[in-house]
Amino acid sequence: MSGRILYLDDEESLVFLATRQLRRLGYEALGFTEAPEALAAFKTDPTGFVLVLTDLSMPGASGLDFAQDILALAPGTRVAILTGHLDPSDGPRAKAVGVHAIEQKPLQPEEWGRVIRQLLI
Repeated sequence: MSGRILYLDDEESLVFLATRQLRRLGYEALGFTEAPEALAAFKTDPTGFVLVLTDLSMPGASGLDFAQDILALAPGTRVAILTGHLDPSDGPRAKAVGVHAIEQKPLQPEEWGRVIRQLLI
């Protein structure tokens, strides 16, 4: 499997680990800690990403708002939210925005392949 995946999380160490794991799986992974930078990168080639992964809670930004921005630019993009804390209202809100899935983090190294395959089906 190959393709470009955009990964956004405010924790630099998680961006490093996630992009490293995604590259090991054969993807071109672009990692960001700031939503405006991630959105700018996405705007350069909105149809060039097979998947966008974003943290739900970030300082000054919501993963749901980011997902909404991504989907406004390229409605067919597969977007998933990663979160350490899931509020019961997050699922319906994510579905309303057009998010494909919510995954609990942290993902263990052996889980990445399964999760990505499921998201790309």
